[in-house]
Amino acid sequence: MSAVTEGDISPWATAIHRLVQWVGNGRTLTTTGQLRVADGLELVQLLGTGDDPHGGTGQRRLSSSCNLPVLQGLLTGAVDAGLLRTQRGRLIPVKKYAQQAATGEGVRRLLVANAHHSAQAALAPEAAHPGRGRVRLAALWAELSRDRERSLVVSELAGTLLNTTAPGTGAIEQTRDSGVRADERREFAEVVSWVLLDYAYLGLLAVNPDQTLVQLTPTGSREYDERLAPTAKASPS
Repeated sequence: MSAVTEGDISPWATAIHRLVQWVGNGRTLTTTGQLRVADGLELVQLLGTGDDPHGGTGQRRLSSSCNLPVLQGLLTGAVDAGLLRTQRGRLIPVKKYAQQAATGEGVRRLLVANAHHSAQAALAPEAAHPGRGRVRLAALWAELSRDRERSLVVSELAGTLLNTTAPGTGAIEQTRDSGVRADERREFAEVVSWVLLDYAYLGLLAVNPDQTLVQLTPTGSREYDERLAPTAKASPS
């Protein structure tokens, strides 16, 4: 049984759960595939997105729901996690995940699973080595869980992950690849920052305002202990 309580569910996951409930059996979209303006404004209030109801500075009125960036982010998150999809001009729920979508915790678990999947893909930018994503993701959580009371420097964590490779034995090793260009290191550091922010939205990590430090939260610790650590131990070495 999960140890997660209602207080552990992130505002992001809660908002997506409410969005899915609002969609219900389906909502009509515009001819361009966007939410209708009236529906967008209703959701801004319902979900407390903080979006400007006029669509931005200098705008007298909202002309399209695509000008509500936080709401658009929530919609993207729900679609990417498989909770919602579009069909014949309508936004509809995905029946496969109806049971999970019924509760905030079910939605949170789907979002976390999608975050793990996306992180694994993002952490392997080298086309010739797609397997590095899995190894680097395991290394990311291993580093975060090593000392759970201490914050890690994001740039140093990114450097550690970039130098994490999987040799033929499948074991995680650290190498110093002098052939990696400075611009490649910067790009990879940006990828790591986005991965960490995705987890932070879900309450698994805490980052400081300038996104230079990161630390595991109690919810993130449970996620690692219950799901990620057993998987890592079961992997062949």
